[in-house]
Order: sequence, then structure tokens, then C-alpha cells
Amino acid sequence: MEYNIKITDEEFNKCKEFAEVSARTQRPNRSGGVEKRNLPKIIVDTFRGKVGEVVIKRFLEQAPLNVLGIELDFKIYPRGVWDRCDITLNGIKLSVKSAKHFSHWLLLESKDVARGEVYDYYILVLIDEDYKGGRIKGFAFKNEIIIQNPNTLLLKQGDCIPGTQTELDADNHGRREQYLHNTEEDWVALANKLKP
Repeated sequence: MEYNIKITDEEFNKCKEFAEVSARTQRPNRSGGVEKRNLPKIIVDTFRGKVGEVVIKRFLEQAPLNVLGIELDFKIYPRGVWDRCDITLNGIKLSVKSAKHFSHWLLLESKDVARGEVYDYYILVLIDEDYKGGRIKGFAFKNEIIIQNPNTLLLKQGDCIPGTQTELDADNHGRREQYLHNTEEDWVALANKLKP
């Protein structure tokens, strides 16, 4: 089973175009964040996120997972309106968390949790430097990431991500990659839930 997924040039261009257009309707700060992102930064963040969705779609479609019927949302919404979920299948909502290629943490902004914006599964994918693919690092069940436990930390705004010099712009629930589900058996079990 392949965990390092490449996307096509057509998919790359579609994600890039989406990021360039949709970034203009997005807010400059993250949920609970104070940093005001400029337009180029929003474009990069949006591009990374959409590439992550395509990577996960291609990953789930491969054997032995064989999850079909995944439709990604490339619609442009007005400011203040977002898509409801990254991927929904068989009534199950997946959130794709796309991070830089060197990351080790699945991060979820705590303000989203407080607002009740939670999903059934959170998937971490590290996007290649050239944005032409990514490595799937695993997933967490909803309660594993939204409820503080020994493997999920509540990280505060201004603190550095543990083991890094990267300062957090907002409060986050964080789970390190080694505590994610990422065996073939884990993925097959999830894939079976996603099929009708």
C-alpha cells in the first residue's frame, strides 16, 4: 500500500487555481489566531490544504482500500462561508490536515472544537516541498484529538510546538504522528466504514 502519493499536473493546476481565486474571500487570521496573513500566505496555506485533499482522495481510492465516489469541493464561497467538510462518505466526515513536509504533529485549532466544528476522523498528510504530492502519516478518531488525553496535548497560543521553534498562532489540540493510526489494517477498517 502506497503512503507517498503523487498528484497529476492537472490536479496540481486545479488546486493552484483554486487557491489563487478562493484566497481572496478568506479571512486573514485563523480560528483564534492573531497573525494577520497577507494574500500570498493565504494562497500558500489554501494551496497546501487542497493538495492534501487530493492526496487523500487518491490514497483512499487505491487497493486495498478501494473507496470510490469521493467528490472534493472546489467551489468558491463568499467571505465568511466555508465548505462543510473536506470529505463526507457514508455519513462520515473526514477532516484533512495538510502540513509542511517536515511536520510531526496533527494540529486542530481549539476554537473550532469550542464552536462544535468537529469531524469523525482527522487525517494528517505532509505536503511535498513542490506541492506535487504528500505522505500520509495517519489518522485520529474524533475523541482522540478533541479530548485531552496522554497522547493529545492542549497547546497554547504563543507556545512552540513541542520539539520545534515554531510558535503557535492560536490554541491547538495537538497529537504527534506516532500516536496516529497508520497501519494497513487501520486504513482498511476505516475504508470499510466509508463504503455504503
